[in-house]
Amino acid sequence: MADDYPEIEATLRRLAFYRLEPDAPLPARDAAAAEATAMGFALPDDYAWFCSTQGAGAFDQHAMLPLPPGCRLGPEFRLDIVYAVGAGEDWDPLALAGDTYLDRLPPGLLPIGTDPGGNLVLLGAQDRAGVYAWDHEHRELADGELDRRIEDLRGADIDVQQLDIDQLLLLWEQMFPDRVANPTGHGNLYGMAGSFSEACAALRVAG
Repeated sequence: MADDYPEIEATLRRLAFYRLEPDAPLPARDAAAAEATAMGFALPDDYAWFCSTQGAGAFDQHAMLPLPPGCRLGPEFRLDIVYAVGAGEDWDPLALAGDTYLDRLPPGLLPIGTDPGGNLVLLGAQDRAGVYAWDHEHRELADGELDRRIEDLRGADIDVQQLDIDQLLLLWEQMFPDRVANPTGHGNLYGMAGSFSEACAALRVAG
């Protein structure tokens, strides 16, 4: 386990990162990891370190992350706010995962940041390690695709009236995985980096 991550600190300084709760105490790294484990999330050490030393914050600079070619969100993702375990509930990924985004996100992924429009950065671990962009507008649903998926679910005797759009689409992807073209297995999920550290290293100031 690394003692610290100077490369992450250097990136945060370069992009003028600042805490949203400068006077709030920060959790110990082990405590942040244990809290996440209790909710079924295995925090990678680099992100647990971030939570214990930096806390939830934002940037004075426009911080941009590259998106994969062909991503419907465009070539880059503007990272506006980074969440952290132990922050207030609006910026704590565990609180958000258990409330605002409950049953709306792919399993095993934790919301750790957002852009100004409400799209998310998700963090995975173990067999789903990496950092992903999550398109909350589901731009993959063009040309009547949402209606077709609803009819697929109705044909499988699913009561679609009981589901919001994110729940509906997750269920469709689980039932028809061979029809999901996106390599992540989810139509609105795009890989950005292999780890939190790699995502931080890829951040740049908007030109």
